[in-house]
Amino acid sequence: MHLMFIIPVKDEKETLAPLLAGIRQHSAGHSATILFIDDGSTDGSSEELHRLEAEEVRVIYFETNRGKSAALQEGFDLAEGDIVFTMDSDLQDDPAEIPNFLSALEEGLDMVCGWKVSRQDPWHKTIPSKIYNGIVAGLFGLGLHDINCGYKAMRLEVAKSLELKHDFHRLIPVLASRKGYRVGEIEVFHQARQYGQSKYGLSRFWHGARDVARVWISR
Repeated sequence: MHLMFIIPVKDEKETLAPLLAGIRQHSAGHSATILFIDDGSTDGSSEELHRLEAEEVRVIYFETNRGKSAALQEGFDLAEGDIVFTMDSDLQDDPAEIPNFLSALEEGLDMVCGWKVSRQDPWHKTIPSKIYNGIVAGLFGLGLHDINCGYKAMRLEVAKSLELKHDFHRLIPVLASRKGYRVGEIEVFHQARQYGQSKYGLSRFWHGARDVARVWISR
């Protein structure tokens, strides 16, 4: 089985090498391609990614910050193989969960979302996130707890079917479910951030609400 990992990067220089090592370790037994999308980093991440490039490690460099949806869409357009993973680059998503995602897909799901049961983030991120997830799950009839979790695995056909306009990366499970794909979740370990800081401010609440309205209206 061939795995492809799509990983947006924005100013995460210190985490890239250990993240790559973890992916290589926990995807053992499968061939893998790791695609990093450098989303206009300015902290030296670009130079670190260039150093890490190898036969199975590819990098797309954006000259300016275009946002997570644009980065993921670039990855989905280039996706290949059997299973596509999306992960954040801050090392809070644990590569040790990779086999658990694969097991869930083998049970018949088309997309598996991570559920950060014990989220290692400050309250001003966790509480609004719980409210947002509850509203979205109720509106769209999804039995998921963590719709916006960046850690996901899906069959290639699902990745190829997605069109991430605006900031629709937050609603990937909704988009997949509406296309008839079977979407589920597994509990995942969430690591505390060791380096850098979150790239999302208060504007994410407005963007999230706006895009939920956009998708709801387009039903």
